[in-house]
Amino acid sequence: MLFTNLDEFTAQKQNPNRVVVIGAGAVGIHLAVQLVRAGREVVVLEAGDETLSNFSSDSYSVIGRKHEGIRLGRSVALGGTTNLWGGQLVEFNPLDFNGRDWLPGSKWPVSYEEFAPYYGPTYDALGIDQDLQKDEFVWKSLKKDKPKLGTEVELFLSRWLKIPNLAAIFREEIETKPKLSVVLNTTVTGFTGRNGHIESLQACNSKGERHSITGESFVLSAGTIENARLLLHAAADESWECPWKHNENVGKYFQDHLGGRVAMIKPRDSKAFYDLFCTIVLRSHKFQPKLRLFNELLDQEPVLNNQVWIAFENSIKENLVFLKQFFQAALYSRKIGSISEFFRNAFACARHMIPLMWKFVVEHRVLIPSGSRISLTVQAETEPLRESQIKIDSSETNEFGLPKVLLDWQLSSNEIHHLASFTRRVEKALQESELADLVVEPALLEEDPKFLDQLHDTNHHSGGCIMGESAEQGVVDRNLQVFGTDNLFANGACIFRTNSNANCTFTAMAFATRLAEYLAKDSHEAGLPQAD
Repeated sequence: MLFTNLDEFTAQKQNPNRVVVIGAGAVGIHLAVQLVRAGREVVVLEAGDETLSNFSSDSYSVIGRKHEGIRLGRSVALGGTTNLWGGQLVEFNPLDFNGRDWLPGSKWPVSYEEFAPYYGPTYDALGIDQDLQKDEFVWKSLKKDKPKLGTEVELFLSRWLKIPNLAAIFREEIETKPKLSVVLNTTVTGFTGRNGHIESLQACNSKGERHSITGESFVLSAGTIENARLLLHAAADESWECPWKHNENVGKYFQDHLGGRVAMIKPRDSKAFYDLFCTIVLRSHKFQPKLRLFNELLDQEPVLNNQVWIAFENSIKENLVFLKQFFQAALYSRKIGSISEFFRNAFACARHMIPLMWKFVVEHRVLIPSGSRISLTVQAETEPLRESQIKIDSSETNEFGLPKVLLDWQLSSNEIHHLASFTRRVEKALQESELADLVVEPALLEEDPKFLDQLHDTNHHSGGCIMGESAEQGVVDRNLQVFGTDNLFANGACIFRTNSNANCTFTAMAFATRLAEYLAKDSHEAGLPQAD
């Protein structure tokens, strides 16, 4: 059931055996739905409502490297940041979990072999058919074998959801499941408890009035930055003995990917190049071809894990984006933009419509108009640094008493070398495959550290509550339980020790699938009511 305010919810009869989830974004909603399907009662608390809004600009400051994602890459609303993203799903590599000898702290407490089975059920929950989960099947549907580009560089496919907003995907269950409550306009401000057991959390309604919410287990799913802020704020609260008060890892190892153009591309064989790299469409899902190094090479050599994709720029790109948004608005009954703008953009695309539709319907590909400028765009892993961190300034608080966030994003001195080496390997693979030549950015070839200033963050926030074998190594254990507590968990990309080359949301959701299994099993062993 969906509640628009906290007062309405607290007036209902409460179940002390429920799971309380903080945050109604991708991992929070997905976790809640999986738990309810397993028979648990769950309440999800969301600071926003159903209207997309941003965090107040005076609630944070960037004190390290420039970071636009803290402003543009977060939202306060039902569905969280899935209101903003494109719905792209990418799996992590085995080496991302299993670690690298040359990269301190890169081994996770959970191995890839143990974790990988949770990707499948997460795809299933999001409506990705099992055959579409395999790259080989997608290529075979196009009557092609999976392309090979040599022994170093691998071509792989990312998957895109039909509907990116998780609140829309799970809307029916949010509104009809009696064991699932989603409460909007509710800001969590702290906890109460003793001897490592969280007894309740403190929350405010939109008027600032405080309520206490009890539960059996509590899960932080409010996003990387907000999870760290709440833990840091609770640790500074002198009114109780916070179990993680002396854990110096809280807020540490913040990471984001570096993104941007590293080269322009000159195809040698335009048809072969376009056939390989233009987006695939099957059963209304998009599949985007990308390049990365083989896991075996990453395991053998001291290189960071990067990926690139091909960006096509042309005169009608903005027109096509407008038309796509127009039809999506009509399909989902949202406010439709200007009809005159629709016809203006449709006219601009008119001469491309027949080949575009042919390409889409017959060949299952997205048309790339001739004359497009083609560039190589990177999404680069960064080294985990302890000094790259999320802090709080308790001298400045918002209307709910939460402190201001201070984001100090830092890079090592090694990213430029790894990025240059990776770009050369991609250039070699494209040349030896007779596909294209690259015009690499000169500053990158020279490994000039200033080149990194031309790149930007990618809204892929991770770290701050990393997993570890002990409180000396992290904030949560292998089951995502906060060290020092017996019933508080953190979920999301905040628990990542390293950030791979992949978008982080899908792996965070797969961890939610795993956590749901753990919490459901825990309730069964405790003798709590189960699903019928």
